[in-house]
Order: sequence, then C-alpha cells, then structure tokens
Amino acid sequence: MLTEERHQLIIETIKQRETVSLQDLIQLTQSSTSTIRRDLSLLEQNGFLKRVHGGAMQITKRHEERDMSDKETRYQNEKREIAKVAARQISEGDTIYLDAGTTTLEMIPYINQQDIVVVTNGLTHVKPLLEKGIKVYMTGGEIKSTTLANIGVNAVKSLQKYRFDKAFMGMNSIDLKYGLTTPDPDESKMKETAIHLASHIYVLLDHSKFNEVSFAEVEIDKGFEILTSEKAINEIENITLYKEKYEISGGLK
Repeated sequence: MLTEERHQLIIETIKQRETVSLQDLIQLTQSSTSTIRRDLSLLEQNGFLKRVHGGAMQITKRHEERDMSDKETRYQNEKREIAKVAARQISEGDTIYLDAGTTTLEMIPYINQQDIVVVTNGLTHVKPLLEKGIKVYMTGGEIKSTTLANIGVNAVKSLQKYRFDKAFMGMNSIDLKYGLTTPDPDESKMKETAIHLASHIYVLLDHSKFNEVSFAEVEIDKGFEILTSEKAINEIENITLYKEKYEISGGLK
C-alpha cells in the first residue's frame, strides 16, 4: 500500500471510530509497527489526529463541543468509575452543586446520602434526582442545545443566590500550562461562579481530557481535587507532572 493511501485510510478510520488502537491500524493496513508509528507521528504533526497511549484519536476543535447524546456513549465504564468515587465524597446533609455533563450525570445512581440538597444547571440531571427523592433546585437562563445546560447571564444570577458545601464539576480539558478549559465562554462563567460559591471542589476528568486545551479558560480561585480513573493514572504519560501540580485521586479503592 502506498504511503498516501495508508495515510488516507488511517484518517478515515479515525473519523469513523473516533479512537483506534495501534494494533487495529497495523492489521488494517498490513503494515509494521514502526511504519504505523511513523505515520501517526507525521499525521499528528500535520493536525489530522492526536496520538494517545496505544493508538490515536480524532481531534476536536477547541471551540466545538460534542452534543449530549454523543458524549453519553464515550468512555461509559470509565465515567461510572469516576462517578462512584465522586458520590462517596457527599456527606449526609450536604448542599451540593452538580454541574451539567455526562460524568456528573453518572453520579446520580450512586448518591444514597440522605437529607441532601442539589442545585444543578443540567436539564438531564433533574428527573433522575427527583426520582431518588432528592430536593433539587435548577438554575434559570438559556438552555444550551448541545449539552442541555443552563448558561448565560440569568443562569449566573440565579446561581449566585446559593452556597455549597461541595461542587462536582465537569470539564472538557486540562493542560499543565493552560489549566482547566471548556469550549464555551458562557459555560466557563457558570463553572467559575459555582466554584467560587463552594467550600470543596471536585473536578471529574476521564483520561481523554488530559493534555487538551479548549477555547475558554475556567479560572479557579481556590484549591480543588481532580477525580479521575485508573486508566488515566496508568496511561497518561505525564500524569506525574499533574500530580505534582494538582491533588488527584484515581481508581476505585
């Protein structure tokens, strides 16, 4: 197979699957490991893909965000693992902020604490919380079509009325240089407001969020803990650098 044909096949496969392993590409192209590694390095340099441990994944533009239905199908087992750890951080009687997002949504089945109050900007979170008998307040404002999250000036104003023992935050990206980021400045403002109003902050991140940078910075004015997965702890090559900079917990104990 010619180099150009092999490169095109790799690009199309990653577009279809979003993430593909090195072994799959070797079998698909009938090429050697060293050849595929060189191909991936070149394609990454030219902006066609992002190399990850054991393979490659599709690049998402910094200002673009996947919709909720797409996110729900990605890394489900990993998100549940993180969600279980996060739910354990809730204490009886807590008032918590539950950020919009698929990983925070996964927390709800594991919340068994009594007499808690939840404020959320996630439209998808309200019904399952109510079904568990949890008292729920939802922020106002515009509903974002892709993530079903409340955003905008009115959402921020309604959020500012509350105070929280703990905030559980979803996030699109984390980078050692640029910190926490998200594609939408309006969602960034909501996250910053909730973080400012909480005594303890937990940021939930699966392995795909590390070493990524999105469009809008999320400024944090206090310490926070990252809750992640065993996969991230074991497979992110520079995870030690993150541990030196942030408090990180990962994996079910």
